[in-house]
Amino acid sequence: MNKFFIITRKLEKNREKVELLQNIIKELGGESDYIESPPDESKEDVSVPEGTECIITVGGDGTLIGAARTTGKSGIPLIGMNRGHLGYLCEFGEENAKDAIARLIRDEFETEKRMMIEGFIEDENGNISNRAVSLNDIVITAGNNLSVVRLTVCVNGKYLYSYLCDGMIFSTPTGSTAYNLSANGPIVDPKTSVILLTPINAHTLNSRSIVLDKDDEVTVELEKRRSTKKETGLVRFDGKNVKEIALGEKLHVRKADEETKIIMLQKMNFLERMSKKLQAD
Repeated sequence: MNKFFIITRKLEKNREKVELLQNIIKELGGESDYIESPPDESKEDVSVPEGTECIITVGGDGTLIGAARTTGKSGIPLIGMNRGHLGYLCEFGEENAKDAIARLIRDEFETEKRMMIEGFIEDENGNISNRAVSLNDIVITAGNNLSVVRLTVCVNGKYLYSYLCDGMIFSTPTGSTAYNLSANGPIVDPKTSVILLTPINAHTLNSRSIVLDKDDEVTVELEKRRSTKKETGLVRFDGKNVKEIALGEKLHVRKADEETKIIMLQKMNFLERMSKKLQAD
């Protein structure tokens, strides 16, 4: 490959790193263009130049996750250059950028397909709205300063459980090392295709995570707890795109048709990567 597209947040802050990448790409015989990611990544897709073979993000894991959402329909693989702290998704840093670009141009890399999930809200009349996709997770929590919600969860139309909790995380395998991990959810090999359901601070002994099949569809309904206060919930897609959900409405979560292709330069399996990250922390 030799045609690259660079995406970064806060362009002024990262301009030197973007220019460094462009100079390296030009020196090695490649072509590149760049863009600052849109302010609201939930509403605006990025127009990828025709002929682009690789998208490089400059920032951290969050920048790559945002680019996965805004460029997902293009099917072009992504790779991340981190700005400092070692992430789970970014493959290289400024110190080894030239070697990384050289390997990309020589096609010395592997590509992993990562499952994405989609969510949408169904109102009491069956109308569907607010569809969005996530590479990491979809999270439902309380709105209106309420810390505890009652969530009734069904899988493929069958009742599972009614949780009294601070919220619920629906995670992809890629997102298993993000918020899901902080909530004591399981770590899953990102190449697999499953949906993880993890309650947040469940007020019950039944607070275990559940691993669901990739073809399962989960519905979550916000149940009334108080008669004197309006109750709403908030649904976040990869922590950025926020939608409100009201009593009587349902959040649907399932595997998305879109997928993300992540370029891997280092010949390490999942467990080796986990070990390296955990030692760095």
